[in-house]
Amino acid sequence: MHVKLALGFNPVLGIRDAVRLAAEAEAQGYDSVWMHESLFQRDVVTYLSAMATGTSKIRLGSGAINTYTRHPVTAATTFATLSELSSGRVALGLGLGSFPTVPLLGHQIFPVEKTKPLQRIREYVKIVKMVWKGEKVDFEGDFFKVHNLTLGFKPANDVPIFIASLSPLTQAFAATLADGVILSPALNSVWGTERMVENVTRGEARSGRRVERASYMLASLDPDPRQAVQAVREYYFFAYQLAEVVRPEVLVPYGIKEEDLTPMKEAWKKGDAAEARRLIPEEAIETLTITGTPEHAAERVGEYSRVGITLPILMPIGNVDYAIRELAPASGGI
Repeated sequence: MHVKLALGFNPVLGIRDAVRLAAEAEAQGYDSVWMHESLFQRDVVTYLSAMATGTSKIRLGSGAINTYTRHPVTAATTFATLSELSSGRVALGLGLGSFPTVPLLGHQIFPVEKTKPLQRIREYVKIVKMVWKGEKVDFEGDFFKVHNLTLGFKPANDVPIFIASLSPLTQAFAATLADGVILSPALNSVWGTERMVENVTRGEARSGRRVERASYMLASLDPDPRQAVQAVREYYFFAYQLAEVVRPEVLVPYGIKEEDLTPMKEAWKKGDAAEARRLIPEEAIETLTITGTPEHAAERVGEYSRVGITLPILMPIGNVDYAIRELAPASGGI
């Protein structure tokens, strides 16, 4: 099985480690490296700049910047500059913004009837593309306003745009205007992923075009499958997502009912993270992540590819170097 593979990392990773892993990913034949944006961790643009100077071929993407804290003109000039630095290897991944953190800056996300996330992203993409084309931008939107502005240099390369969203409407919209979609922040079942791909397919049918379908996948590999599972169980992000973000319906087809998660969620609500992690059903780890031996991981990635994911973005934790090496396209891992 030949699958184009990418790697993705959270900005808890030290920047020198990120540069080292990007160079390793390039040497091992990975398609691209993607960095999450976080409002209270390291800066994604600095990561991309450093990785661009430490590599020569691999694609680099933000997965994803938010549409609240970076004005679209700023994003357009920043990523045009990054593309120049990297000789055309950078992709602009953007999304609405992190639910836990954006409201801490005074931005309201809900209710969507009032905040209109799709309209916000539509305006954002339109302005970015106008800037890159060198047009004089006069734009008066619900969220963004730009008057009599023209980019002062000609972008050397086209910059692909990826839209990250969990919303069916935005996923369909992304297929009409963007170059790609990012369908998961790291945790989803094959069944849930297939539903998201169906949303993209509806947008593709309307626009008559195909887009790249990327999806983050939390990955934990180890020669000992028990160690791989334990790494996921101890990872703060998994417990948080399972307790507060993952929709129960994506687990039901795999025999995991809401009552199976109740003890874990109750411990999480009480602030007992250690007990919550201990109570995570192993079936949930198997369903939502790529975990186990390299052989099993290859099978699991294949399941997502068969429902329409064209760019799996593996997010390795635990035995990170082992996972990168064992799954590497250059070594025939997948």
